Amino acid sequence: MPRISTGMRHPRNFSAHSKGSIHDDNTAQDLGFRGGTVAGDIHLEQFGGVCVEAFGKQWFENGFVSMYFQQATTDSEPVDAFIDGEGNIRAAGILTPAGANVAEGNVGIGDNVVSALNTRDRREVEPNTLRMLKDVVIGQKTDVCVSYPNVAEQNRRIETNSMTAPLDWYSHPSPWGGPICSPLTACQLLVANTTNSIAKACGPFVGMYGAIEVRHINGPLFLDVEYVISGKVIAVSETPKTEVLWFQTEARPSIDPEGPVIAEVTMMTRLLKGSSPHYS
Repeated sequence: MPRISTGMRHPRNFSAHSKGSIHDDNTAQDLGFRGGTVAGDIHLEQFGGVCVEAFGKQWFENGFVSMYFQQATTDSEPVDAFIDGEGNIRAAGILTPAGANVAEGNVGIGDNVVSALNTRDRREVEPNTLRMLKDVVIGQKTDVCVSYPNVAEQNRRIETNSMTAPLDWYSHPSPWGGPICSPLTACQLLVANTTNSIAKACGPFVGMYGAIEVRHINGPLFLDVEYVISGKVIAVSETPKTEVLWFQTEARPSIDPEGPVIAEVTMMTRLLKGSSPHYS
């Protein structure tokens, strides 16, 4: 099968107003970036349509997108999301017009299909060798929360034409019934407040997403369903400029919190050493 591509789209930095974050121009430039960065989960939203083109509606039932980010982009910079290859698992990535890799990884469908992030060497270290994450314990549970997907925000992106790859299923009836979560909304549901839950003792820091995998297991995630979100720390690591936290979360309907997992997220977030008093 030939490459499937969205063509160049212009992801927005929806958090540019968040002062003191990596999305704020002044903070990002102080830390060596060109400007406030577009969050990685916003880039994931570009994959919904091409994954359906590649795999059909099954992708929202038991498919995944797994991306490792290599280059940050700023507001409205053009990028192209693509899928390449054949079969139940295919290479995927995000490119700038000049061909630079913003992210690389894979997409696929099916139970027990190995993703790019699951095969990646996480270069784990002992937490006590770190400064910000020294009190983190591998296997540590995240705070359990109960929440709905952010329906208003998903609809706002559609209504303002700022969603990079909208599908009718995000705002109208879907093959499963009601409207469903886009990859961005799914990620936001499964990640909200999780980093803060784990890193309470880290002190002030600026963080940014380094890798994300959204996997539907018994999907899709519906906009009108309340979910219980739980998770755990799966690894810690570091680079010369960051401490690295890996965690995994899962969503179950609140009416059946012991029932089957509907979707899960694997996340790597970078805590920038240059933003922390531990490295002053």
